[in-house]
Order: sequence, then structure tokens, then C-alpha cells
Amino acid sequence: MIYRAAFRNIQICFLLSCIVCMMAGCTNDKAITEEIPQNMEQSVELPSETGHVQPSQQETEEKTETSRAAIEEERMQSVSEIYYAYHTLDESGRMLYLELLDILKGRQENITISTTDIEQLNHVFTCVMHDHPELFFVEGYQYTKYTVGDRITSISFFGTYSMTEEEIARSQQEIDEYVDICLEGMPQTEDEYSKIKYLYEYLIHQTEYDREAPNNQNICSVFIGKRSVCQGYAKALQYLMQKAGMVSVLVTGYTQQEGHAWNLVRVNGAYYYVDTTWGDASYTFEDEENAYVGEMPPINYDYFLVTTKELYVTHEPDFLIRLPECEEEKDNYYVREGLYFTNYDEDKLKLIFEQASMDEAGYVMFKCSDEQVFNTIKQKLIEQQGVFRFIQDQGATIAYTDNRVQRTFSFWL
Repeated sequence: MIYRAAFRNIQICFLLSCIVCMMAGCTNDKAITEEIPQNMEQSVELPSETGHVQPSQQETEEKTETSRAAIEEERMQSVSEIYYAYHTLDESGRMLYLELLDILKGRQENITISTTDIEQLNHVFTCVMHDHPELFFVEGYQYTKYTVGDRITSISFFGTYSMTEEEIARSQQEIDEYVDICLEGMPQTEDEYSKIKYLYEYLIHQTEYDREAPNNQNICSVFIGKRSVCQGYAKALQYLMQKAGMVSVLVTGYTQQEGHAWNLVRVNGAYYYVDTTWGDASYTFEDEENAYVGEMPPINYDYFLVTTKELYVTHEPDFLIRLPECEEEKDNYYVREGLYFTNYDEDKLKLIFEQASMDEAGYVMFKCSDEQVFNTIKQKLIEQQGVFRFIQDQGATIAYTDNRVQRTFSFWL
């Protein structure tokens, strides 16, 4: 996502204002040549007339700071695990994360923050935005540096926003209506696979891929406009999963040298990747003329709950946040649905085709465990036309697609 910002320069004594355009990496920084010393205060502890020593201003401030630190520590420990990026930060990063989150949610202005490190500010802001799809009205941020010579003494921060408070409230009401209807139909089960599968399918059925959709970098495009691009799909899935108490974080990067977004999710205790955009047929065949597009499966599961190894063949994360190694396959769609082949199995193929016919599904999809199994099945079903043994209309033609990267087949019946 590209966060927009306009540049402004203000110099008052040793005050320099800078505005950062986050994703584009734009900064406007001018050196201050005049060195002005900071004001210093000193408190002196004096005895009272009763002979008792009253707390000095310094002691009072120290106690206040200790109390604040204890509150902050308690708050940092209580942050839900659904906010993945937060838990990748160290203690100072977590404190800054909560400060930025409060400022952005409250649309506060010029609030002094706990860091003077611009690089840390950039990173933590990214973590906040990757964790919180509900900040759909945030476009970027501005900061003001207070300096003495070349040394930054403090930084004040405030966000840049795309909506007024009235527009935010109106949009949130429409979002809530969509989400309430969606979550009402979600399976009431402890099995997180069933929940995310429902959300994945619901979003794809309800959304069309559209590069020209308004607000396509945030959840409004999906929940209100029902048309979006990759970042809208990814943030919408994240928002719904978080509402259901599940771990999901936005991941940004590249596919075929083009910017892209998807999700890292945790399902039944293991991490996987999900690309909802690539699961939508309206995206997959966006620029193709194909006679079978109207009959093709509306949902593709090749990038639903996949491993790091499988995803990285086609996706390249930008690693703005730390990512785990996803190695588990037990909740991959094809494994869970009994559509996973570790060898050529005619009996299993027959059952899959028969079940699809009984369900009037119109298509069959399955996955192979490795390239050797993939090649064997392709040779027997396609090159030797063995697939016709599994369909009822022997005189019909059959269309198919195969994905060698993910080792999957799809047949239109």
C-alpha cells in the first residue's frame, strides 16, 4: 500500500517538521546549523518546618513515571496474540506500537512519542498497519523532529487521514452490517480450518476483482463496494479472522515483479499462507479469453493454507515484518478434503469423480504430493486420455487446467 503525504517545512528555534511518505520512502530533511541548548530544570529537596522531608518534584515525577511504566507493562502483556506483528517487536517497539495505535485511532495530533529513532518509527508504523485493518482511514503519517545540532531530542507524531470523523463512522456502520451477516453463517466449531475456509469462500463469492475499485487498498472496497484488489482482499480476510479470534496478518511483497498482498494465518496451532485474490476466478482469468471461464470453478484452492516452500515459488515477501517458516500441511485444503495423492490411485480417482457428479459440482480438483506423482497422473489421465474412464458421457470433451508449481489438476465436467 502506498501511503500519501504532502511535504511541509516549519522552522521555529530548533523545531524542524518532516513528513514521511511511508511506502514510497520519501523524506524531506534539512540540517539545522544553529545549535541551541535545551532548557534544563533542577529541583532541590528542602526540609519542612515539622522536621519531615517532603517529596521533591523529582521524586514525585519518578513515582508517576514508575506508575505509568507499570500500567504500560501490563498493557503490553495483555495485547491479544491475534496481532502478530506486535509480538515480533522488542519491548521498546511494543511501547511505541501502542502509542502510535492510540494516536491513529483517536486521530490525535502532534503527540510526543517514546522514540527518537526514525528507522524504528518507520518499522513500528508498518507493524501497526499490518496488524490493524480497521485503520482503513489512515493514509500515512507525519512527524516533527526537535533537534539540538544534529541530535534529535524528541519526535511528535500524527497520522494523515483519508476521511472525516463523520465519514469514518458511516463507513464503519456499513462494514459492521456486512461483517455481522458474514459471521452469523460461520460454522460454530473449534476447528479453525472450517472457519477460515468459510470466510475465504464467502469473500470470494461476494467480491469481484477490479483494479479501478474505490478504496481498493483497504477493507471498505470489499465490505462496502464489494470490488477490490489484492490488498483489499487480504485486509478483509484479516479483519474477519480477527473478529473470529484468529491470528492473521497482512503480508506484502511481489509476484511476477508486481506489488502484491496476501495473508499469514495461524490455523489449529500451525502457520500457513493464504492468497485470497489468487483464489478468485475473476482475478485468475482477468485478462484471458477462455471458452470455459463461465463453467470453471469459482474458487481456486491452490494458495489456500500452503507452506513457505510452496508459496515462495511464485510470491516474494518484502520482509517488512518477521515471518515464520510454514512447514505444516495437515490443514492444506487438498489434504483436509481427501483430494491429495501420494501415488496414482484409480479407485480414489473414481470416487472423487463420482462424488463430483453426485454433487453436480461441475468440476473436479485434486493435488499431488510431488512432481513424480504429478507427471504420472498427467500421463495417464491426459496424455493417455484415461480421464474418460471416470466420466459418464463418453462422447463428451473435457477441459482441464494443471498447475505444475502447486502440482494440482482441475477438470470441468
